[in-house]
Amino acid sequence: MSMQSLLIRTVFFFGLLGAAGGASAQHSHSHAAPNGGQIQSIGKYEGELVVKGAQVALYVVDDAEKKVDASGMSASAVVLAKGNQQKTLELKPAGENKLAASFDFPVDGKFRATVTLRNAAGDLGKARYSLDAK
Repeated sequence: MSMQSLLIRTVFFFGLLGAAGGASAQHSHSHAAPNGGQIQSIGKYEGELVVKGAQVALYVVDDAEKKVDASGMSASAVVLAKGNQQKTLELKPAGENKLAASFDFPVDGKFRATVTLRNAAGDLGKARYSLDAK
C-alpha cells in the first residue's frame, strides 16, 4: 500500500469518527430537567427520573419536550440498593406523563437504576440513571 493510499484511508477513518461523534452529540440533553431530576433518552422518548424521599417518578416527554400520555405505559427500574443488592421497582401511571413507585430499601450514596419503559406492544427502550436522592 502506498503512503498516499494509507494517508487517504487514515483521513477517511478519522472523518467517520468525527461524523459518529457529531451524531451522538445530537442526543445530548442541553435543556434543564423541569422536575429537578436527571434526563436520559429512552428509545424515541426522553425520561426524567426524580427521586424524593421514598418516591420515584419518571416523567416521559417526546423529542420536542412535549408531555407524552403515560396512561398506557409502565416501567421497571432495577435499582442498586445498599450492599450491592438489586431491587426491582414497577412504576405505574400516575397522571399525565408520569409513572411512579415507592421503595422501602436504603441506597448507598446515589440512586442508581436501569429503567425499562414499556407500552402494550412491548419494550420502548432502556436508560441508566445515577442521581442524588432528595
